[in-house]
Amino acid sequence: MGRILGLDYGDKRVGVAISDEAGYHVFTRPALINRGKRALFSELDQLIQAEGVERIVVGLPLTLRGERGPQATAIQSIMCELEEALSLPVDFEDERMTTAYAARFRQSSADPDSIAAAAILESYLERRRKESP
Repeated sequence: MGRILGLDYGDKRVGVAISDEAGYHVFTRPALINRGKRALFSELDQLIQAEGVERIVVGLPLTLRGERGPQATAIQSIMCELEEALSLPVDFEDERMTTAYAARFRQSSADPDSIAAAAILESYLERRRKESP
């Protein structure tokens, strides 16, 4: 399967998590400060190269009805630019439940943004396992 990078994109901070090669374990990484696309893409490229990442999964903030609002559309646009810049596939995962997931780990020393990224990545991996024969 290869390593997959999970992102919880925010205007100020980007939560980061990464899977193991088999896609069964997820590990948080320190969140990145969002200093603009150029700087963010550069930091992500360095992380991707260092970790051998083959795919990126980004949380998509859908509305409660499951529709794409302005924020989701903006994130998709930025991530399409990232996909082109880094030549890596980018998938999107519904992130509506990740805030509640992250709240359960409030006492953890891990960054809440990266915990949300881990929840996004875990949800994606679980869905892929269910879809595979």
